[in-house]
Amino acid sequence: MTTSRVKSAERVLDVLDLLARRGVPLATAEISSALELPKSTTHHLLNVMRDRRFVSYWADQRAWTLGVSAFEVGASYMRSGPLHREGQRFMLALTQSTDETSHLAVLQGSDVIYLDKREPLKPGVRLVTEIGTRLPAHLTAVGRAILSRLDAEQISALYEGYTWPTRTGTGPSTLAELRELLAAARESGYAVEENATTSGINCIASPVITRDGRPVAALGVTFLSGSKSAEESALIADRVRAVSAEFSADLGDRMVETPTADM
Repeated sequence: MTTSRVKSAERVLDVLDLLARRGVPLATAEISSALELPKSTTHHLLNVMRDRRFVSYWADQRAWTLGVSAFEVGASYMRSGPLHREGQRFMLALTQSTDETSHLAVLQGSDVIYLDKREPLKPGVRLVTEIGTRLPAHLTAVGRAILSRLDAEQISALYEGYTWPTRTGTGPSTLAELRELLAAARESGYAVEENATTSGINCIASPVITRDGRPVAALGVTFLSGSKSAEESALIADRVRAVSAEFSADLGDRMVETPTADM
């Protein structure tokens, strides 16, 4: 494959990633500026992607969004991806044993993306963590659980120049504060978040790791603030940690970081 074709493929992926991260329609000029591409190149890429239905153009807003083909690719991953496929029974186990909502999330840059969730039969409050939701990792228990298994150099690189967004006015606002939370999560085996993503909502999460210690996801349980005693919260933490360990053992060596040339 020629260098120019590889570069074009990279640019297409950059456009998809940008639209996914922003989550709102973007004008051609905004995409061009964000990706530092000539407007003519951006326009050509978008037209090709529109022909293949990976992006859609909204004439009334003069802006672009992800298209149906992007959704189909994501839906296929949700159906066939090993984390989602294998994680369903572990989420179900958590929800059945705690009678609360469970989540499966992965780290994407400095954000987490919620891949799936299981809700209990009892009526409850609607949460912001719908499937596909992206939230700042430092604010979430699932994010902190994954981050707690990264080394210090990885954390420094990930948060270099970070602006520390907030949703409720709580949560770490410096790297030192985040490191303190991650150290506690690593020692206990689980991370706790209280009211940082949504006021009145708490979450407890543990990392899912490969046999070589690499964190690939996190399982979490979310519940209303004040609805659990200290003893009940401790029991949930123990359960989350145990089920995440079972998931990690089940995953084993099946998640490889870099496939070999013959795979």
